[in-house]
Amino acid sequence: MTISKQIQEILTPDQVIELLKVGNERFVKDELANIKTKHVLEATKSGQHPIAAVLACMDSRVPVERVFDKTIGELFAFRTPGNVINTDTIGGMEYAAKISGTKLFVVMGHTRCGAVLAAVEGTELGNLTSSLNKIKPAIEKVSRLQKGDITDLEFMNNVIINNAINSIDQIRSQSEILRIMEEEGDIKIVPALYDIVTGKVDFL
Repeated sequence: MTISKQIQEILTPDQVIELLKVGNERFVKDELANIKTKHVLEATKSGQHPIAAVLACMDSRVPVERVFDKTIGELFAFRTPGNVINTDTIGGMEYAAKISGTKLFVVMGHTRCGAVLAAVEGTELGNLTSSLNKIKPAIEKVSRLQKGDITDLEFMNNVIINNAINSIDQIRSQSEILRIMEEEGDIKIVPALYDIVTGKVDFL
């Protein structure tokens, strides 16, 4: 399906979530519907009307469009180590919401995240260090509630989830545009967790 401006405008954020869930179900079942792209290239050459924007980790095991079985023109995809927020990402989201009419914003962490693992281990590596430092508040929050380390999957998943939630908090605090649009019900900003073993996405 090619997303037209008319379709984008009538969809609510909750309806977009349902569309992503259905697409993810097809992905999990290995029944992808959006494989052929030539017709979509023609349909989107004059414009785009994405229904959702997804901030995910740069991990190569997290192919955002494929995970939701979406094709060209349907999603904005942002990628950073550990799905952390920066000014450029927020600016892109503001464009998506205010200019392009995108209704849903998903911050999607994933299981077995290498960036979170590196942050827990205290890794420092050039410019990557500043990204890993943004994950530390999630580590500290989870560590106050439970003891664990990189071998504890429950501990690590809780850090990953809290890191996604922290990124959303930063979006709201650093972008008046997105915060007001969410308060007025024009958009929704939600966290999600992608399981790299099963392929399933859980909206949290």
